[in-house]
Amino acid sequence: MLTYELLDTMLLADEGTISPVVLAGPFPMVIIPTQPVSIRTEKGIYRIGKGQFVLLLHQEQDIYLVPNASEGFAPVYSISFTSYRLAKREKDELLYVIDLTHLPAHGQIMEFPRYAEGLLKNLLEQFQQTQNLNTTPKLHLLLHELLDTIFERKSIDNSFVTNDQAIQQAVTYIKQHFAAPLTRSFMADMTGFNEIYFSSLFKKETGWSFAEYVNQIRVDQAKLLLLGTNDKLQDIALKTGFADGSYLGKTFTKYVHLSPSSFRKRRHSHRIVSIQFLGALVALGIQPLATTRELLQSSKLLHKRLSTIVEIESFDQLEEIRQLEPELIVAPTYFYNYPDIMKTLEQIAPVLTIPWGQLDKLEEVRLLGTLLGRTQHAEEWIVKLQQSAQEAREVIQPFLKSDTTAGIFELSHDNLWLIPYLSVRSAYTLFELLGLRAPQTIEQEILQTGKHLKVTEQDLPIYAASHMFLIVPTDDTESFRAQLMQRSIWQQLVYEQGCQLHLLKLNEFWFDDGFSLELQLDVMVKLLINKIESNNFPYETSNL
Repeated sequence: MLTYELLDTMLLADEGTISPVVLAGPFPMVIIPTQPVSIRTEKGIYRIGKGQFVLLLHQEQDIYLVPNASEGFAPVYSISFTSYRLAKREKDELLYVIDLTHLPAHGQIMEFPRYAEGLLKNLLEQFQQTQNLNTTPKLHLLLHELLDTIFERKSIDNSFVTNDQAIQQAVTYIKQHFAAPLTRSFMADMTGFNEIYFSSLFKKETGWSFAEYVNQIRVDQAKLLLLGTNDKLQDIALKTGFADGSYLGKTFTKYVHLSPSSFRKRRHSHRIVSIQFLGALVALGIQPLATTRELLQSSKLLHKRLSTIVEIESFDQLEEIRQLEPELIVAPTYFYNYPDIMKTLEQIAPVLTIPWGQLDKLEEVRLLGTLLGRTQHAEEWIVKLQQSAQEAREVIQPFLKSDTTAGIFELSHDNLWLIPYLSVRSAYTLFELLGLRAPQTIEQEILQTGKHLKVTEQDLPIYAASHMFLIVPTDDTESFRAQLMQRSIWQQLVYEQGCQLHLLKLNEFWFDDGFSLELQLDVMVKLLINKIESNNFPYETSNL
């Protein structure tokens, strides 16, 4: 059991700060710039870009922060903390000891998830209002949520910006029962609050007023029906919780800045800004106008299919998006965590929100095909993928024994190994498209439960498979393999348990939607039969 203690937060540098800035701790320290900066040490200069952060575990001699631009610093924030592990549990007391072993390496530069900005802002604001850290346990909870988010990059569609469990319960209920009557008094009773306090807490924790949030969910559901069906407005109103078509029309126009009939005409849109779902759009024959740098960096297999796409720094670069004049913006449903950005994007173009990482991979393409007037494209691509999968099974069959098993594992920032369920990291490709069999432990604990699992390196033999696909955070996979094989646990897996290791690049396998599946299938099959000379390789699913 791990816990974090907040030691300090500060504005390390800002406009007018004289360079260089000495980094003096306390440590560990997370440094988060709003514009690119560099850290200068005796060993060299290390650039931290906008949208990135660096973790410093300990003090170094002569370590400084310097601006990249000639005009000087923009705001640079730091968070100092320490980490404890539960070492002993007695009847009347718990003993914690300092433990930093689960943290990323000293000096590691990582991507700062944009969805974590709300947590950072909240932490800084709460800290400024606090006189005594020891009397404010909420600060430590905020710190834990922030560090957990930026180090583990956990699935944000299943997390909340809010830490209040009652509001989490309310948000989940609204998403599941949007078509039913939803009153403030009912929700207040359900969560155990009076109406006034519930309204105040809901706004504070989510950024939405209660009425705004309910209307936004209902309007977004109406968008799906407007694009995906030919239902009349009155019928759509009744399916989405509105009293009648007239009330839906007025609310829809207020939130979307288009009438329902005008929005419906965008079913065949081509000018689409994509925040997630790049591979699904490519599968439909759509070239997205733009996406974020983080998404592009994690979708390298798609780059040849995205030659004209505009790369923007982040999804809050609103003016850049506006200049592209999109007809639609496709975004994941976790954007409800950013009400201000969501509302501003809606003023640029209608935002089509789709669940991320929840649908079957092929159903996700079908859904987008239906909404964007490309049903035939979707079905043709699915047939092609299934044919490629069948060909792949026939190719690999001679190389498999009756007891052959396979598993996919991703090394996380905390040095634990994620064993994914079918919704992410090409587990779908391995088990559904290639039809490979998982070890019994993975079948029972992950595939049957529908939940991802993280295990330590020492526990990997329990989940070992004949073929272990390892997603690692480097493009130099062979050097990484050499490092693994220096450790006894990997020697045991390879030499004693007979496991074959196939290393995959994180930037190619982070996302696995749509056309990415086709390309990842190609990579995985080639690794499985790598004994065949490449010039005699009989199987090809795509032009890589």
